[in-house]
Order: sequence, then structure tokens, then C-alpha cells
Amino acid sequence: MAEKTADEDELRKEFDATILETFLKDRNSEMSEQLEQKGFLKRRAKFRRLIEKDTDFYIVYHCANMAATWMSLLSGSLFLEISDEGTEDPLDEQVAALAFFSRLANDLWAIIELVELGFDLQARALTRAYLEHVDVLICCIQDRELTREFVHAREPEEANAFWHKHISKNRAKAKVSKYIAGVLGLDAVTMVDVLREDAEFAGSALLHPTVMAGLATVFGDPNADYEDSYPIFPCPIPASAGVFRTILVHLFWLSFATGGQPHAWSGTWRPIIRTRVLRDNLELQRLSSLHTRMFQFLLDNEILMTPDDSDIKV
Repeated sequence: MAEKTADEDELRKEFDATILETFLKDRNSEMSEQLEQKGFLKRRAKFRRLIEKDTDFYIVYHCANMAATWMSLLSGSLFLEISDEGTEDPLDEQVAALAFFSRLANDLWAIIELVELGFDLQARALTRAYLEHVDVLICCIQDRELTREFVHAREPEEANAFWHKHISKNRAKAKVSKYIAGVLGLDAVTMVDVLREDAEFAGSALLHPTVMAGLATVFGDPNADYEDSYPIFPCPIPASAGVFRTILVHLFWLSFATGGQPHAWSGTWRPIIRTRVLRDNLELQRLSSLHTRMFQFLLDNEILMTPDDSDIKV
């Protein structure tokens, strides 16, 4: 990190004297910091109380953390493999996997922290884009040419063209529904769309400058306890469990597409981990197995999808 120059030091002093001093007038800066820290810890404690009272929330929260950990480890392993000077040029599927899983891991960590700190609306807005990334990853795994296009769409104009051609107007979403229907041996399913409706509606409403987006922050969640605060300030709420549930459902669909990855073929993708040292990595194997067991646990205990959800097929 570069050191401040003399000019930057003077600029900071001028800002402190003319702007910050006025803002902090009649305020004790040390006391303000203590209050901020107290508020931060209070929200953390409230979130902990929420998940201790709600078993489903507790489980989906920890499962989201496990999913983010798995994708982070997978991304790190791919980065090491691709960066190794002794390896061959990376496969298109390796580059695509690194791009997708890095983004999915990073965004999921952000969503987790937003929920923990009470930024439910912001978590929902980010969730809509998250589902879209999962859609495109599922589509790429089934189509080598699409993977190649994705990997080579590096300039803004190319990326924009890729989005309009393959993602916009629910193109990727429709392909995912068709793919899941095929996996389940059905002609069509509505389950994939229905289980993401709330997240997509909330995301669309919150991302655009609408009166609904603004009023949602004014009135907050009707079932939330804001105690001595107001909805415009962050506050952990029980409804955030739905954010994690929606994401986990979509990652479950992704697990159909990834199959035996990173060690085996899936769809049109060759194994994305090729070097012996990483193929034999016990932590990768352990978390890969745990990832599968996690979804089985959620399904067996009707936490991921309820019986009513499963009946929505055509």
C-alpha cells in the first residue's frame, strides 16, 4: 500500500477541519465508535438468538456456510492448478469453473454477512443475481460450445453480447427448468421456477428505483422485531432464512449438473482437477462428500423442499 504524499496529508487535514469537524460537532468520536461497536455486537447477538430459536434457520445458515467453504476450497484448488507452471494450458471448463465458483463463493460469503448483520433487503437483491450465475453455470456444463463462448467473452462488449444471446429474457432459466425436468424423468416442471419466484420478485423490486423498493425499507418486515430501532437501520430478521433456502435449492440443482466433479466427467465437462496432488487432496475429497451428504440431510428432513414443493411438477 502506497504511503500518503504531503499533498494527500494536507487534503486530509483540510477535510477534517472543514467537513468532518462540522459533522462531529457536539459528538464524542470515541463514544460514537463505542456505540457503533455496541450496535454491531448487538445485531450479531440478535442473529445468534434468532437461529437458536429457529431450527430450520439454524440448519440452512450453517449449510450456506458449508457451501461457501466448499466453493472457496474448489476455487483455490483450481487457481493453484491453473497457476502451476508445470501444468498444461488450462481447459475451457477449468477457466469457466474458476470464474463461476470464485464468484459464487464470494457472493455467498457476502450474502451470509449481510443476513448476519441485518441487511435482509440487500441480501435478497444480491440473491437474484446469484441464481442467474448458477443458471449459466448449469447451462455451460451441459454445452461445451457455450462454455467456450463464456470463457472467450472477456471484453465488455463480448460479455454484453453473451448475456443478451444466452441469458436475457429468461433464456438460461428456461434451459435449467428443462434440464431438471429431464433429470427427474418428466416432460416439464414448474418446481424450479416456483421455488425461486419470491427471490426473483424481491430482487427485481429492490434493484430498480421503484416506490416499492423505497417503502420496503421504511416499513420493514411485518414479522420482525425492531425493538428500539427503525426498519431503515439494519436488523436481523427471521425471514432471512428464506434467502438461504432459495440459494441452497438452486445449488442442489447445480449438484445434478456437477455430478462427480471435480474428479470425474459431468455433462460435457472433463474433470476440472487434473493434477495428482490435488486429485489426492483429502480435504477436497472430504468436503466434496460432505456437500453431497448435506443436501441429502436437507431433503430427508424436508428442510430444502417441503412435500408441497415436491408436488409442483407441471
